[in-house]
Amino acid sequence: MIKVGVIGSGQWGKNHIRVYNELPESDLVCISDLNENALKSLKGVYHCDTTKDYGEILDNRDIKAVSVCTPASTHYRIVRDALEKGKDILVEKPITMDSGEGEKLAKLAKESGRILMVGHIFRFNPAVLRLKDELDKSSLGKLNFFLSMRMGPRTPREDCGVICDFATHDIDISNYFLNETMPLRVHATAGYFHQSGFDDAGFLTLEYPNNVISHIVVSWLTPKKIREIVVVGEKKSVKLDYMTQELEFYDQGVVAKYDSFGKFSLAMREGDIYKPYIKAEEPLKKEIQHFIDCVAGRKEPLVTAELGVKTVRILEKAAESLEKKRMVEI
Repeated sequence: MIKVGVIGSGQWGKNHIRVYNELPESDLVCISDLNENALKSLKGVYHCDTTKDYGEILDNRDIKAVSVCTPASTHYRIVRDALEKGKDILVEKPITMDSGEGEKLAKLAKESGRILMVGHIFRFNPAVLRLKDELDKSSLGKLNFFLSMRMGPRTPREDCGVICDFATHDIDISNYFLNETMPLRVHATAGYFHQSGFDDAGFLTLEYPNNVISHIVVSWLTPKKIREIVVVGEKKSVKLDYMTQELEFYDQGVVAKYDSFGKFSLAMREGDIYKPYIKAEEPLKKEIQHFIDCVAGRKEPLVTAELGVKTVRILEKAAESLEKKRMVEI
């Protein structure tokens, strides 16, 4: 059984805490957070140690692994400290706010023989895994483009805008579907509506080799929560719903003929629609189980620090595109 600690008990940290408590292979020893009231509440539920000083977790030699679920701006310092104390780490995305700092952490992890895994959770979504398998088999034919939509009510963030918060997922999944290929260039536009200094809506276009385009739409101002991606290939197209973990495959087909506006407005696409059965599973539980397995077996995680840094580099280029108001090379 791997003894673990969780640093940061905010909205997402609480989920890490819950999953570690549920998994038989992990033993939740201590939670760290600056909010004393939150710690009191968690201590009453999980009956583990709590502390405002994350250094107490790092100094505990019994604790072998930690989750870092603090604001992204603090990741570099905390992860560096944890690596220097010999801990294996699962850090929430993005690995850092600066790719140079991420590279330093990746190097430090490699030199110290520690596991540093980045929490790109959608790589553990069963529907994503099924679609990746289909893409690897070229079931859709040559890929043309991706359209990702990640929208919903505002989330409480004080360290970054919606592009960094939401689009990180879709950038990573685009790279994943294209076998970790980096885009050649990126163009970004954004809207700023809440006087926070951060973007509230964003539109990114990533151009990949072989004329593949990934268009990403993110917003935390829309009333309805949407988490979808449409993948269009020469033979077939597919829509993935991250929340319901469902896939719908479409033959390309043709549009039915029409000779009036009424028929036009009711025109339906001709062709088969296939919706495979996918067993619903909690992606975070799969992710943390994988992390624990890597710690126990000393295996390289599926989402390495190097992969996390790739995403940060693209986010930096998106920020450059916003500043220069044009497409930029990566």
